Amino acid sequence: MEKQKQFLINQLIKINDFAVSLEHTKKIISKLNLNLTPKYPIILIGGTNGKGSTCAYLTNILSHSSYKVGTFTSPHIFEYNERISINNISINDEMLIETLKHIIDVSENSLGLFKTFTLAAHKIFEQQQIDIAIIEVGLGGNNDVTNLFEPTISAITNVDFDHCEILGNTLDAIGLEKAGIFRKNKWGFFGSKNIPNSIINYTNKINTNLQIFGRDFYATEHELSFDFLYYENSLYSIPYPGLRGAQQINNVCLALAILTKLPNFPVSINIIKTALLQTKILGRFQLLPGIPQIVLDVAHNSQAVSIMLKNMVKLPMVKNNYAVFGIAKEKDIASIIGLCKDKFTKWFIAKINSPRGVANSELLPIFKQHNILEDNIIECINIKDAFIQAKNISSIEDRIVCFGSFLVIEEVNK
Repeated sequence: MEKQKQFLINQLIKINDFAVSLEHTKKIISKLNLNLTPKYPIILIGGTNGKGSTCAYLTNILSHSSYKVGTFTSPHIFEYNERISINNISINDEMLIETLKHIIDVSENSLGLFKTFTLAAHKIFEQQQIDIAIIEVGLGGNNDVTNLFEPTISAITNVDFDHCEILGNTLDAIGLEKAGIFRKNKWGFFGSKNIPNSIINYTNKINTNLQIFGRDFYATEHELSFDFLYYENSLYSIPYPGLRGAQQINNVCLALAILTKLPNFPVSINIIKTALLQTKILGRFQLLPGIPQIVLDVAHNSQAVSIMLKNMVKLPMVKNNYAVFGIAKEKDIASIIGLCKDKFTKWFIAKINSPRGVANSELLPIFKQHNILEDNIIECINIKDAFIQAKNISSIEDRIVCFGSFLVIEEVNK
């Protein structure tokens, strides 16, 4: 069954995700008898960073409240099945293979990986008669296939520079592309105080009921808990979530604000507290048990790396921070290394296991531009080798930080 699944995945990977138009995708959706306005409500989550965490909070709270929750996220860490789950359980190989085969057969020509998986998610959710879907936007928003399916509530976590070659080179341009997930006369949420004017202007134009973190809903932090303040929907003494990092308060508040405007899905304060404590996702500033201390973070753009570095400062002091690093070609590598140049004693670098991975020979000149000494850069044959070499020189007083790509976290965990 594993070979059959991989054969189907290989067929999908061959096609560029941007090669197939949304209009053609709509025709395939019609052939599949999928409804663009499903019976189940959809919460659509876009943004530069924090989408996965926000989806996880919503999924956990709603599934703990005895609702049947279908969740679609990307990318995965270990298995493609992770992208489609019901009540936090990834779909099995049999269900995935059957659904992918059907979509490929109907499509005649492949839609590509992401579009096919998006359609597969909705087909499976319909078959499984879920109560509600939590859908993570793939790239941008307006032209993303997830946006074809009508959301009940839309939210953007934040906007920063990433995928600029596709979304634009200014925050206003990127914000406007992401704002395409908002709908006329429906609730829309923004999970950061730094909101581009383009989003405010667009939502005013289409009359979205836009709610903004820091303006309409807030967090007041205490030593062991925080308060969620949102007019009559305020909640008090909420425990800090299972996911680490200061930015998670924004993500939690965004999820809670969304839930207040979701009709017919009541949740209790006790379930909210339990669900937040139990929320875990691989690679979101994840600390592994044991020594030396190991941090796994999928941070792969400047904003995410800045947050990672701020979170590191809050950890206990160590003698040395060692970086295990690999990254994709389209990222702003110079900015990322510039942010980190004084933060690591040594860098263990390797090409990620992807055609988009950057070779060591391409990384070295960027390190040199930032005056990082050659003696502090160890070239490795792959990420797993980089991780092993970092562990071999680490003592109990050191820390290893693995970041730069989802594939870094995957390879470290092998």
